[in-house]
Amino acid sequence: MTVSSIHRHTFQSLTADYARSGGGLLVTALPLVSVEMTGGVAWVFGIGALLFGVYAINTVIRHRGSIECSETAISVSGPFKRSVAWAEVSDVWLRYFSTRRDGRKGWMQLVVKSSSGTVRVESTLAGFADIVAIAVDAANKKGVDLSPTTVGNIELLGVKPSLFTSGNRSPCQIS
Repeated sequence: MTVSSIHRHTFQSLTADYARSGGGLLVTALPLVSVEMTGGVAWVFGIGALLFGVYAINTVIRHRGSIECSETAISVSGPFKRSVAWAEVSDVWLRYFSTRRDGRKGWMQLVVKSSSGTVRVESTLAGFADIVAIAVDAANKKGVDLSPTTVGNIELLGVKPSLFTSGNRSPCQIS
Protein backbone atom coordinates (compact mmCIF):
# COMPACT_ATOMS: atom_id res chain seq x y z
CA MET A 1 0.00 0.00 0.00
CA THR A 2 1.48 3.34 -0.98
CA VAL A 3 -1.01 5.86 0.41
CA SER A 4 -3.30 5.95 3.38
CA SER A 5 -7.03 5.57 2.92
CA ILE A 6 -9.79 6.95 5.11
CA HIS A 7 -13.06 5.05 5.45
CA ARG A 8 -16.30 6.36 6.94
CA HIS A 9 -19.76 4.99 7.59
CA THR A 10 -22.32 6.58 5.30
CA PHE A 11 -25.71 7.69 6.58
CA GLN A 12 -27.32 5.06 4.35
CA SER A 13 -25.28 2.27 5.95
CA LEU A 14 -26.42 3.36 9.42
CA THR A 15 -30.05 4.23 8.61
CA ALA A 16 -31.38 1.02 10.18
CA ASP A 17 -29.33 1.62 13.35
CA TYR A 18 -30.65 5.18 13.62
CA ALA A 19 -34.21 3.93 13.08
CA ARG A 20 -33.86 1.19 15.71
CA SER A 21 -32.39 3.51 18.31
CA GLY A 22 -34.90 6.29 17.61
CA GLY A 23 -37.85 3.90 17.63
CA GLY A 24 -36.64 2.25 20.82
CA LEU A 25 -36.23 5.61 22.55
CA LEU A 26 -39.68 6.65 21.36
CA VAL A 27 -41.31 3.48 22.73
CA THR A 28 -39.46 3.54 26.06
CA ALA A 29 -38.66 7.17 26.93
CA LEU A 30 -41.86 8.83 25.73
CA PRO A 31 -44.18 6.75 27.95
CA LEU A 32 -41.73 7.17 30.81
CA VAL A 33 -42.10 10.96 30.77
CA SER A 34 -45.73 11.22 29.66
CA VAL A 35 -47.56 8.47 31.57
CA GLU A 36 -47.73 7.95 35.32
CA MET A 37 -46.24 4.54 36.11
CA THR A 38 -45.66 2.36 39.15
CA GLY A 39 -42.09 1.84 40.38
CA GLY A 40 -41.41 -1.55 38.74
CA VAL A 41 -42.82 -0.58 35.36
CA ALA A 42 -40.97 2.74 35.44
CA TRP A 43 -37.68 0.88 36.10
CA VAL A 44 -38.27 -1.44 33.13
CA PHE A 45 -39.00 1.49 30.81
CA GLY A 46 -36.05 3.45 32.24
CA ILE A 47 -33.60 0.61 31.67
CA GLY A 48 -34.95 0.18 28.14
CA ALA A 49 -34.57 3.91 27.45
CA LEU A 50 -31.01 3.80 28.81
CA LEU A 51 -30.07 0.86 26.56
CA PHE A 52 -31.56 2.50 23.46
CA GLY A 53 -29.83 5.76 24.38
CA VAL A 54 -26.45 4.02 24.58
CA TYR A 55 -27.18 2.34 21.22
CA ALA A 56 -28.01 5.75 19.70
CA ILE A 57 -24.80 7.30 21.05
CA ASN A 58 -22.77 4.37 19.69
CA THR A 59 -24.37 4.85 16.27
CA VAL A 60 -23.53 8.57 16.26
CA ILE A 61 -19.92 7.83 17.29
CA ARG A 62 -19.55 5.31 14.44
CA HIS A 63 -21.08 7.78 11.98
CA ARG A 64 -18.83 10.67 13.03
CA GLY A 65 -15.62 8.61 13.32
CA SER A 66 -13.37 7.24 10.63
CA ILE A 67 -10.95 4.38 10.05
CA GLU A 68 -7.58 5.19 8.51
CA CYS A 69 -5.39 2.53 6.93
CA SER A 70 -1.83 3.61 6.28
CA GLU A 71 1.36 1.76 5.40
CA THR A 72 2.17 1.46 9.09
CA ALA A 73 -1.12 1.10 10.99
CA ILE A 74 -4.90 1.00 11.16
CA SER A 75 -6.39 3.77 13.29
CA VAL A 76 -9.86 4.65 14.56
CA SER A 77 -10.69 8.33 15.14
CA GLY A 78 -13.33 9.68 17.45
CA PRO A 79 -13.73 9.89 21.22
CA PHE A 80 -12.24 6.41 21.73
CA LYS A 81 -9.14 6.57 19.52
CA ARG A 82 -7.34 3.32 18.88
CA SER A 83 -4.48 2.25 16.66
CA VAL A 84 -2.75 -1.01 15.76
CA ALA A 85 0.58 -1.00 13.94
CA TRP A 86 0.71 -3.58 11.15
CA ALA A 87 4.16 -4.67 12.36
CA GLU A 88 2.70 -5.49 15.80
CA VAL A 89 -0.37 -7.50 14.71
CA SER A 90 -0.82 -10.49 17.01
CA ASP A 91 -4.24 -11.73 15.88
CA VAL A 92 -6.78 -11.19 13.09
CA TRP A 93 -10.35 -12.49 13.22
CA LEU A 94 -13.10 -12.14 10.66
CA ARG A 95 -16.44 -13.08 12.19
CA TYR A 96 -19.88 -13.37 10.64
CA PHE A 97 -23.01 -12.60 12.65
CA SER A 98 -26.24 -13.87 11.17
CA THR A 99 -29.62 -12.30 11.79
CA ARG A 100 -31.51 -15.32 10.46
CA ARG A 101 -31.38 -19.03 11.15
CA ASP A 102 -30.56 -19.87 7.55
CA GLY A 103 -27.52 -17.57 7.71
CA ARG A 104 -28.49 -15.50 4.67
CA LYS A 105 -28.61 -12.07 6.34
CA GLY A 106 -26.01 -10.64 8.66
CA TRP A 107 -22.80 -8.66 8.92
CA MET A 108 -19.10 -9.26 9.39
CA GLN A 109 -16.69 -7.85 11.92
CA LEU A 110 -12.93 -7.64 11.50
CA VAL A 111 -10.88 -7.66 14.71
CA VAL A 112 -7.20 -6.67 14.52
CA LYS A 113 -5.28 -7.12 17.77
CA SER A 114 -1.84 -6.21 19.04
CA SER A 115 -0.29 -5.86 22.46
CA SER A 116 -1.10 -2.14 22.40
CA GLY A 117 -4.79 -2.40 21.49
CA THR A 118 -7.64 -3.75 19.41
CA VAL A 119 -9.44 -2.28 16.41
CA ARG A 120 -12.87 -3.55 15.36
CA VAL A 121 -14.36 -2.76 11.96
CA GLU A 122 -17.88 -3.68 10.80
CA SER A 123 -18.76 -4.66 7.25
CA THR A 124 -21.16 -1.69 6.93
CA LEU A 125 -18.05 0.45 6.45
CA ALA A 126 -17.27 1.46 2.87
CA GLY A 127 -14.08 -0.30 1.73
CA PHE A 128 -14.40 -3.11 4.27
CA ALA A 129 -13.05 -5.81 1.91
CA ASP A 130 -9.95 -3.68 1.20
CA ILE A 131 -9.28 -3.32 4.93
CA VAL A 132 -9.67 -7.09 5.41
CA ALA A 133 -7.16 -7.76 2.61
CA ILE A 134 -4.62 -5.40 4.20
CA ALA A 135 -5.12 -6.97 7.65
CA VAL A 136 -4.71 -10.51 6.28
CA ASP A 137 -1.53 -9.51 4.45
CA ALA A 138 -0.16 -7.93 7.65
CA ALA A 139 -1.00 -11.10 9.61
CA ASN A 140 0.78 -13.22 7.00
CA LYS A 141 3.89 -11.07 7.13
CA LYS A 142 3.94 -11.53 10.93
CA GLY A 143 3.26 -15.28 10.67
CA VAL A 144 -0.01 -15.01 12.58
CA ASP A 145 -2.22 -18.10 12.36
CA LEU A 146 -5.72 -17.49 11.01
CA SER A 147 -8.52 -19.61 12.42
CA PRO A 148 -10.49 -21.88 10.06
CA THR A 149 -13.54 -19.68 10.66
CA THR A 150 -11.60 -16.59 9.62
CA VAL A 151 -10.27 -18.36 6.52
CA GLY A 152 -13.80 -19.41 5.54
CA ASN A 153 -15.14 -15.89 6.05
CA ILE A 154 -12.29 -14.46 3.96
CA GLU A 155 -13.38 -16.77 1.15
CA LEU A 156 -17.03 -15.71 1.57
CA LEU A 157 -16.05 -12.05 1.45
CA GLY A 158 -14.16 -12.63 -1.79
CA VAL A 159 -10.80 -11.35 -0.57
CA LYS A 160 -8.07 -13.08 -2.55
CA PRO A 161 -4.75 -12.84 -0.77
CA SER A 162 -2.05 -14.84 -2.48
CA LEU A 163 -1.05 -17.05 0.43
CA PHE A 164 -1.95 -17.15 4.10
CA THR A 165 -1.55 -19.43 7.08
CA SER A 166 -4.40 -21.54 8.41
CA GLY A 167 -5.12 -22.33 12.04
CA ASN A 168 -2.98 -25.48 11.82
CA ARG A 169 0.07 -23.55 10.57
CA SER A 170 -0.10 -24.95 7.02
CA PRO A 171 -0.02 -22.57 4.08
CA CYS A 172 -3.32 -22.27 2.22
CA GLN A 173 -4.04 -21.05 -1.26
CA ILE A 174 -7.41 -19.53 -2.14
CA SER A 175 -8.24 -20.19 -5.74
